[in-house]
Amino acid sequence: MIKIPFNKPPLVGNEFEYMQQAIKDGHISGDGTFTKKCHHLLEGSLGVVKSLLTTSCTHALEMAALLIDIQLGDEVIFPSFTFVSTVNAFVLRGAIPVFADIRPDTLNIDENEIQKLISPKTKALVVVHYAGVGCEMDEIGEIAEHYGVEIIEDNAHGLFGKYKGRYLGTIGSLATQSFHETKNFSCGEGGALLINDPQYSERAEIIREKELIEAGSLGVWWINTLG
Repeated sequence: MIKIPFNKPPLVGNEFEYMQQAIKDGHISGDGTFTKKCHHLLEGSLGVVKSLLTTSCTHALEMAALLIDIQLGDEVIFPSFTFVSTVNAFVLRGAIPVFADIRPDTLNIDENEIQKLISPKTKALVVVHYAGVGCEMDEIGEIAEHYGVEIIEDNAHGLFGKYKGRYLGTIGSLATQSFHETKNFSCGEGGALLINDPQYSERAEIIREKELIEAGSLGVWWINTLG
């Protein structure tokens, strides 16, 4: 029998050296030397206002939902084809998901389907750059600006990918990255929140450190109340 692996984790050869250095330094939790190096690398390479490493892309998406202050009954537009965490992060805050069809050529959200789904309750538009292929961000940006809707980029697949010369993850107010074993850049499990709108920078650090338990608690309350 030939075993075909689902994926091969990307390794560059310095992993053991860096783990040993972290242990030697006596700091093996987050926000140590290597975390800060990653923050600086992402901010410098992408030109984002701030980057924050997270335990997963899901964690980053939940932070995004908190930062834009999703409330019970707010509507959020998503592509109909994405991983469940993209939607769950906002539903846990009380959002009502509204699904837009996808393009047959890229499997990304169809920009021509978005406008008819916007209502007075629409709070945000979450785009997913599937397989590292950028969504049609010019058209999507115009729609979002016209209706005053926040854009969140789920860029789990697209680090250093570009749309018309701009890095994916640097176009919306917020963007999320995945460093899962199955991604091109991996730390086993992990993610990052990219912040492009400075108004979210300070609170993002507080939420990352202190508030995600509250998010999970509200989600349980909401499900129990409505379900």
